[in-house]
Amino acid sequence: MYESHFGLSRHPFGETIHPSAYVPLPSRDAVLRRLRYGLERGRGPALVFGPAGSGKTLLAATLARDVGGRVVHLSFPALPAADLLALLAQELSPAPTVLHESLPSLLRRVRETLASAAAREERCLLIVDEAHLIDDLATFETLRLLLNFASTGTPDLSLLLVGGPEVLLRLPHGLSDRLSARCLLGPFTEEETDTYLNGRLAASGASSPLFGAEAIANLHRAADGLPRRLNRLADLALLVAYADGLPCPDARSIAIAAREWDPDQIAA
Repeated sequence: MYESHFGLSRHPFGETIHPSAYVPLPSRDAVLRRLRYGLERGRGPALVFGPAGSGKTLLAATLARDVGGRVVHLSFPALPAADLLALLAQELSPAPTVLHESLPSLLRRVRETLASAAAREERCLLIVDEAHLIDDLATFETLRLLLNFASTGTPDLSLLLVGGPEVLLRLPHGLSDRLSARCLLGPFTEEETDTYLNGRLAASGASSPLFGAEAIANLHRAADGLPRRLNRLADLALLVAYADGLPCPDARSIAIAAREWDPDQIAA
């Protein structure tokens, strides 16, 4: 709605997990380097955890793009172990549906697919998103046992677990002990907020910054430095400024956006 008013070619702050939305930032780049080092060298599974809205899924998608190879991204991992294995087998090696395929058959299909990919030097990465929702230890145990498939000496499957901080309490010792990296993805610093917002705007065609230093500080504080909240607040602030005919959001625009976004302020 407001894109043409601000000289933008597209919507700058829509919800997206596509790697094209990734803005390089020191804290995020450091996590990507740690994860990539462990996964590419077969040193074991890795874990990214942090609060909701901190950009974990986008980071995982960016890592998958950078690593390349075959990627299976499970967004609904709270499945019984057998169902998770069946889903993985189908994702790795699509085949006609076999009703009630036996567990040994599923394991054989996964093992053969992974071994074949390893022989071609093709990397297979399994991303288990929302891992904190897994409450069945057998599901975690299945993920651990999949890492035992090692036809070339190192695991044929790379595993990245992504979840909220509570995942640390759910991981069984046998899997936690094998982690090559535990990476906390926290809020942005104010400087990173500035880089992030202006990076998203520049990618959407902005020829000059639309948020001044005071506006950046106010947005950062209102969003607690979390990118999902920043997206929503910046979007609302631009909409308010557009409705008021302003060339860019001012302090009032951001205050209105923060009040509309926060249900507690509305209730007050």
